[in-house]
Amino acid sequence: MRIALISDIHGNIAALENVMADAASNHVTHFIYIGDYIFDLPFSNEVARLLMKLDNAYIIKGNKEQYLKTLAGENQNDWKYSQMASVYHIYRELAPDVLDFLSGLDDALNIEIIPGVFIHAAHVPAFTKELSKVKRGSAGYHKRMLTSPFTHEQYLSDYSDFIHSDEIKNIITKNGADIIIYGHDHLQSHAFCGGKLLINPGSCGMPLDFNPNAAYTILDILDGNITVMEKRVDYDIESVIRKSKKTELYEKSKIWSDLCFLSLRTSRDYFILYFEIAREIAKNKNESGAFFSNKTWAEARVVFESAYGF
Repeated sequence: MRIALISDIHGNIAALENVMADAASNHVTHFIYIGDYIFDLPFSNEVARLLMKLDNAYIIKGNKEQYLKTLAGENQNDWKYSQMASVYHIYRELAPDVLDFLSGLDDALNIEIIPGVFIHAAHVPAFTKELSKVKRGSAGYHKRMLTSPFTHEQYLSDYSDFIHSDEIKNIITKNGADIIIYGHDHLQSHAFCGGKLLINPGSCGMPLDFNPNAAYTILDILDGNITVMEKRVDYDIESVIRKSKKTELYEKSKIWSDLCFLSLRTSRDYFILYFEIAREIAKNKNESGAFFSNKTWAEARVVFESAYGF
């Protein structure tokens, strides 16, 4: 049996369609989707409707889908922050059937597709705090890669060492599943630890590991033998950007959209760099609060563009 593991689509329907075509050509029979299907790019309805049509698919929420409950309880008259303009606009555009589908997804699943092989799928892993402590997320990956470039094979070796550290291994071994699948950091990886297999299929819609091709992973289970095949799929990124620029979303959220386009082209985490700049500007103004002021958000673009371009 071949199972395609797909995560972090972020509204990128073109990437998803090409990944699905590649999975079909590789004789995939089942799918596990690990969250973050919507927001960022302006094709969330299209992505969700593709998922809604699937048979033999297990689909869980990501943190993006978790936002929906919060947004539903807010007064939209208070939605005035430029920083959140993309989220506000896409939420308003979600079709009722799409909203119902996404809101009804499970936060995590324990799956037994093959008798005796137990899979646990959760968008955010139990060791998220430990990942952030040692700066192993996409921002840390970006900075390490610029300082001292490394290959994917070197990253996988380093990842294996990390999950075998005592603190992480103790968390992993407490999970009753044979295979643990997660997403969230947009970094494709896999390794065995204490007899358990950990897999992050990377990001289908917005990779942040210096490889802009759409990422997903095939899990091949046959007669008790498990094989992991990390896949990267080419698609027309410039076409996605051209189509996105013609939408109302781009008019309402140019800064966030341009950050998305830059990250699509380079597969680097420029989002965190933008936030670091905005935080410094806000600090110098003694601003506080959950969101940056619109003026600070706009000023950060000037600084960011001078340092990194768009």
